[in-house]
Amino acid sequence: MDSVLKNFLDQKKNLIGDTKIPGTQKQKTIAVKPGKGMMDKPLEADPYKRLALSVIKDKPTKKDLVEKFQSFITSEEAKL
Repeated sequence: MDSVLKNFLDQKKNLIGDTKIPGTQKQKTIAVKPGKGMMDKPLEADPYKRLALSVIKDKPTKKDLVEKFQSFITSEEAKL
């Protein structure tokens, strides 16, 4: 065995022998509160993405989904 390694292990340094020492303090996690006005504006400016995200998030029934798509189509056609 190398003399440097033997000297290191003889000094009772656990860095190499035991690397899975648990942390002594738990980290505190804090939920960030939305600031004033953050909930007022839409998350997405693109109406297509906003529709897709709302469908994924809300998980409407098939009937509600068809109605939502139909209202979206009519509103987009009105812009033309």
